[in-house]
Amino acid sequence: MFRVYDNVKDEWVDDNVYLAPNGDLVMIKPIIGLVKSPIVLDPNRYIYHRNIGLQDVDDNEVFEGDYLLARIDEDKEVVGLVTFAFELSAYIILVEETSEFYTLGSDVTEFISVIGNVFDGIGDKKYS
Repeated sequence: MFRVYDNVKDEWVDDNVYLAPNGDLVMIKPIIGLVKSPIVLDPNRYIYHRNIGLQDVDDNEVFEGDYLLARIDEDKEVVGLVTFAFELSAYIILVEETSEFYTLGSDVTEFISVIGNVFDGIGDKKYS
């Protein structure tokens, strides 16, 4: 599963958008009556984020591009961006200010909370 964001309209796309086997985003649009045609979407305008298969403490699905508040241990909480680290073959929480990262897995979901995503401007805010 994935979600799609339209950079021009600054909104999430609710239309029939599919991910083609070659990685293209395709929208099915009616042309005349019942005839439908696939339209390949511009990858510079439309951005998709994959669901990483985890849920946070409030049962929100976690996607690439989400910002998480994560409790690392009793004394440490961080805010970081969910991204895929190819070198580790794993999703991580990247703390942009310090370049620290923490791997994500089913054992950490009780300690994470989705607080926004890259399109909310969350990364521009500072957290203590």
